[in-house]
Amino acid sequence: MNSSQRGLLVKHLSDSELDQAIAEAQKADETRLVRRLCYVKNLYAGDTRKEAGRRVGISRSTTRRWAHAWNDGGIEGLRPGFGGGRPPKPSQTQFDELCELLEEGQP
Repeated sequence: MNSSQRGLLVKHLSDSELDQAIAEAQKADETRLVRRLCYVKNLYAGDTRKEAGRRVGISRSTTRRWAHAWNDGGIEGLRPGFGGGRPPKPSQTQFDELCELLEEGQP
């Protein structure tokens, strides 16, 4: 097997510590983190990134990203950070202020 496919993986945790981290993430209902930690567990078991990714159902590019996130930051590196989505709607006060500003600027 191509060694670049396997990649180098930093062992931040022992196998038992990784199992404990997965259990804690499950208790905290962090399903995204559980999936990412299971991916790392598969890598610990000797899977290539492609094999480990297939087991948890992620794309090849995501396997690379998650492996780098693990190597760079361990569990905290894998923790999802939500940075997108629809912006929040303005509050009623903000909406009223906007209406006032628009009305003032009308001829």
